[in-house]
Amino acid sequence: MYKAIGNYRKTFDGLSSEIRANTEQYRKGDFTLRLLSPDGTPVRASVRAVQKSHDFNFGTNVLMLGSMGDQEQAYRDAVTDLFNFVTTTFCWNCMETEPGKFRFAEGSEEMYRRPPADRVLTFAKENNLRAKGQPLFCARWCPEWVPHDTDTLKNLWTKFVTAVAERYDGEYYTFDVVNESYQRHFEDMGVFKNLWISESATSFVKWLLKRAGEIFSRDCIMARNETTHVNFGPHADYYYEENRQLLEEGVRLDSIGFQVHFFNGASCLEKHISGEAGLESIYKTYHRMATLGVPMSITEITVPTVFEGMSLPEGEELQAEILEYLYRLWFSIPHMSGITYWNLKDGDAWKSEGSCRGCLIDENLRRKPSYLALERLIRQEWNTNITTRTDDAGALSFRGFYGNYELTIEAEGQAPVTRTASFTQKTDSLTLIL
Repeated sequence: MYKAIGNYRKTFDGLSSEIRANTEQYRKGDFTLRLLSPDGTPVRASVRAVQKSHDFNFGTNVLMLGSMGDQEQAYRDAVTDLFNFVTTTFCWNCMETEPGKFRFAEGSEEMYRRPPADRVLTFAKENNLRAKGQPLFCARWCPEWVPHDTDTLKNLWTKFVTAVAERYDGEYYTFDVVNESYQRHFEDMGVFKNLWISESATSFVKWLLKRAGEIFSRDCIMARNETTHVNFGPHADYYYEENRQLLEEGVRLDSIGFQVHFFNGASCLEKHISGEAGLESIYKTYHRMATLGVPMSITEITVPTVFEGMSLPEGEELQAEILEYLYRLWFSIPHMSGITYWNLKDGDAWKSEGSCRGCLIDENLRRKPSYLALERLIRQEWNTNITTRTDDAGALSFRGFYGNYELTIEAEGQAPVTRTASFTQKTDSLTLIL
């Protein structure tokens, strides 16, 4: 694999011109700002526009929130210094531990990697972050107390989702309604094996999305999330066809998610790095899915730093290099709405996610080269900071990345004033009265 990295770089170089063009087309817009006095007179002024956050979701999970002890503040800083989007789990068995007993409020029973939902929402609101909950249904995370028959499961799940919606609809930005439905590891699903045999995965996914879409308002995005193999080959074809079929049947599917986990070092990355299921393959997968016209997101990412025959510093540099290629590719895809790196800190990841040391900061919260590489992209390269002047009509135009801006306005003979503005694909012009 290590020899193949040279070809991997060449593959990215071959795509880079198109990636840059797509980034310019899909992530930036032409914005117009007009300044008027209260009586409607145009205002001549110098304006500095500084982007403060992205419209695009750059995220990580915050499953360790509130359980970091002396490291808590540094952990929170590592989140807020880089990201505008956070994910927590709503696994049914962890959120409804007994019938009608929910772990929503602060002060609920503590569970490893399962913070109370209110804690995450409070953190998100305090730091202007969007929050995601996932998954509302995953076969391997169903409560043990749920009976085995399908009809009873559906009724109990409807009650659970209704309770979630009553508390968090419009508060959480999005939920994954269903997670890893295509994986279908029957042997790991225990009593729910019969569910997947009696109902095809597609028909059950359809029911889950339909039911959740009826319960939640349009203010909350209803998404699905699928495992890494749907990025490649025949699995990607199946995922595309299933989503196309759901949409054609009028099922509410607001967002399509892709996991990209390479847990076990060389054994997981080999196909990607060597070219099979590589950059060109996944690039085609996302562009094809984009033709459905539905927002997509990269929902969970793990790229390791532990490789046989490679020192840890070398592994960290390789992780950073691969991530930069992937983030550049993902950011350029039409209809891509977000990228979430999964585990932030080494030592707190789940099973094989942890053994590969595939996080962005280490146990001591040292920010790895991968964290710093993403910081350069998100906070510097993909960030707009310009100074310009209005014309005689009080107007100015500029091209920048979609997001929220702080405007510092200095009109002649007046003290500087600060305003905020949001420039998106839907809102590309603004008039301010000074």
